Amino acid sequence: MKSILYITANPKNEENSNSLTVGRCLVNAYLSLHPGAPVTEIDVFRLHIPLVDEHFLSARQKVSSGAEPEELLPAEKNITEQIHRLTAQFIDADVYIFAFPLWNLGVPPLLKAYVDTIKVARKTFRYTPDGPEGLLKNKVAVLIQSSGDVYSSGPLKEFEHGSRYLYSVLSFIGVERIETIYMEGMDRDTNKDAARGKKDRALNKAIEIARTLL
Repeated sequence: MKSILYITANPKNEENSNSLTVGRCLVNAYLSLHPGAPVTEIDVFRLHIPLVDEHFLSARQKVSSGAEPEELLPAEKNITEQIHRLTAQFIDADVYIFAFPLWNLGVPPLLKAYVDTIKVARKTFRYTPDGPEGLLKNKVAVLIQSSGDVYSSGPLKEFEHGSRYLYSVLSFIGVERIETIYMEGMDRDTNKDAARGKKDRALNKAIEIARTLL
């Protein structure tokens, strides 16, 4: 039985969000197969996530140089504690489920801020003579991305920096299996049946993936 970390990045509620609807379907499908499995949920729009600023950078530099907690300024100590807590939570999970919309060709800014807290040298990756090496082996990630237009293929593919960005970061820190579910082109569909078909396919894929998370 695997532990799930469900990370959402959408200010809408589930009833009005395609990505959150599919994400909940995946979580529920897994729980139906593995009752009692540990699931932790993070809503980055409700979580106080430290942003990369002067205190964030100075805290990271001091900690990397071996500074003791009492040597940090109060703001630096607070940021360091938050990063350690979020990083430890991420490392402890077996499966990561990200549900988010594609905004302005990328991920929502608070999701980017969250990713900045879990990409930590000597914890989620390390530097070696041959280059950086990811430390989160034997993990699984599922990326659920919604968008008004089609970006996973076709003429707009090169402009998509949402799921591709997360795929790059997760691969960098060692995650070897990364699944992607797209809910896209919904704004282009004036035909309700076509839109419903896309949603049904995404929901079915979520259920199929849940069955493979042994």
